[in-house]
Amino acid sequence: MIVTHRNEFLAHALAQIAGFEYPYLQVVVGLHGVDIADGEIERLIRASGLGAVEGREVVVHRIGRDVPFGRAMQEACDRADGVLITKVDDDDHYAPEHVWDLVLARMYSGAQLVGKALDWIHVQADDVTAFRPVYPAESYATFVAGGTMLISKADLLAAGGWRPVPKSIDRALIEQVKRIGGLVYRTHGLGYVYVRHGAEHTAVVSDEHFLTQNARQWPGLIAHEAFGTVQA
Repeated sequence: MIVTHRNEFLAHALAQIAGFEYPYLQVVVGLHGVDIADGEIERLIRASGLGAVEGREVVVHRIGRDVPFGRAMQEACDRADGVLITKVDDDDHYAPEHVWDLVLARMYSGAQLVGKALDWIHVQADDVTAFRPVYPAESYATFVAGGTMLISKADLLAAGGWRPVPKSIDRALIEQVKRIGGLVYRTHGLGYVYVRHGAEHTAVVSDEHFLTQNARQWPGLIAHEAFGTVQA
């Protein structure tokens, strides 16, 4: 599931999802105040290759610009037919095995909400990729990378759904899951690169935050198949 208000990232996001190696995915695309014609959306889906992947169904849902981000997320989730829901952010990078990583983590952890460690960050303003292993992997936690969350539709309902607020919706959902006695599990950080750029973010921390406590930095966007960042 992806909810975006930035049409300039749609092509990237759809291409990332098209690369997922999972047998069946229903892809819910929530257009949050995006002024784009139906024909252009269809063209982007075709160009991404998503429509040609077996076992893929694409559902496009338009959401008003004045709807808070959290409520927009819930609207998109309400249109999902699957048992499990995973959140994809429009500007991040995902490896082909990303969804499998989350599904398997849910199976062996027994947690209601799972996500990846936020280890790899591409800070576009400085054009570096930082390896920042601050959060222990393979552990029960109070934080996971927001662009990697996976939860069942039933557990999302039990937790009260996405909080209808404009920001900090990932943290709010974690708090709600913990409040009902649920478990949150953080698996490894491979297969995911969080992107920080000059465009608007719902996160409140600065770019400089991600350049502290680094174990190592690479110039530009790190290129490796483990992150889905190697160009074909």
